[in-house]
Amino acid sequence: MSTPQYWTMLTPAGRAKIANAIGTGIKINLTKFAVGDGLILPDAEGLSNERFRGLINSSQTLDDNPSMLELIGIVPSTEGGFYVREAAFYTEDDVAFAIVKYPETYKPNIADNASAELGIKAVIDVVRSNMVELKIDPSMVYATQQHVSNEINKLAGLLSLDGGAFSDSYPNSTSLDGGTL
Repeated sequence: MSTPQYWTMLTPAGRAKIANAIGTGIKINLTKFAVGDGLILPDAEGLSNERFRGLINSSQTLDDNPSMLELIGIVPSTEGGFYVREAAFYTEDDVAFAIVKYPETYKPNIADNASAELGIKAVIDVVRSNMVELKIDPSMVYATQQHVSNEINKLAGLLSLDGGAFSDSYPNSTSLDGGTL
C-alpha cells in the first residue's frame, strides 16, 4: 500500500497523551494550531518552519465514527504572504498533538492586494474522542458556513411552527407583526 501524498497523524507525544488519558481518565485540552511553509515528515514532533500560530476554531466528533475528531483552525485575513505546506494542533502545554502534511496553498496578505481567511481542517483518529476537549476563546471563534446554515434552518423550522407570525416567545405571546397565533 502506498503512502498518501497528504495526511494527518498523531505525533509520538500525541499518542502518549491519548494512552495516558485513556488510562487515567484525565482529558487532553487542545488549544492552538499552527501552519508553516516547511516540509513535514511523518515522524515529526512539530512544524519544520512555523509561520503562524493561533487558536483552534472548533472541534467535533464525526457522527459516523466516534473515534474520529475533526479540528478546524482559521488563519485570519490579516496574516499571510507565505505558502502553507504543514500544520499542527497543540495541547495547552504547547506539545504538538497532531501534524498535517497540507497541500501547498499560498496565503496572501494585504500587501499582495488580496486577503483571505484560510481554514485548516484535520480529521484525526484519537481512539476515544471523549478524552479530548477543546479550550477556546469565544471571542476568537469564526462561524462556519455549515453552522450558520444549520442555525437558519432551525429558525425557519420554528417560524413555520407558528405560521410565520414572527412571535418573540413562541407559543405564548402576541405576534410582533400583527398576525394571529
